Amino acid sequence: MNKVENLKKIALSFHAGTSKDSMDLTPKYPEFDFIFALGPDGMTPFEYELVDKTEGEEVLLLIHKQAFYNFFEHLNPPIWDLFDDREDVYLKAKIAAVTTSDTRDIVKAMAEMTAHGGGGCDCGGDCGCGCG
Repeated sequence: MNKVENLKKIALSFHAGTSKDSMDLTPKYPEFDFIFALGPDGMTPFEYELVDKTEGEEVLLLIHKQAFYNFFEHLNPPIWDLFDDREDVYLKAKIAAVTTSDTRDIVKAMAEMTAHGGGGCDCGGDCGCGCG
């Protein structure tokens, strides 16, 4: 099994719910991929939750709305809309794949971070990233 390591491309699927036993907020798993440990300030708190995990493993997290951007930092998972009517969301992140990043993947990820001023909430919300 491939293990989560620095500069690997990580593909995740998310399932979210109102409690740890009820994944009732996402009828379909949103998918998200990113380059692990590429952030300008090192690993994000979210990435620390994935360290040394392997393909197929899941982590269960309780995400607080007010801590969302600090928890994910430069990453922009497609789950912000889950907080529209609630302050907390339970999130199961399943590691769907761990692959070797090519140079193009790394350059693309760095360009996206630069476009957001190095983090998910410096763009003012004009680009659709959800940080407005």
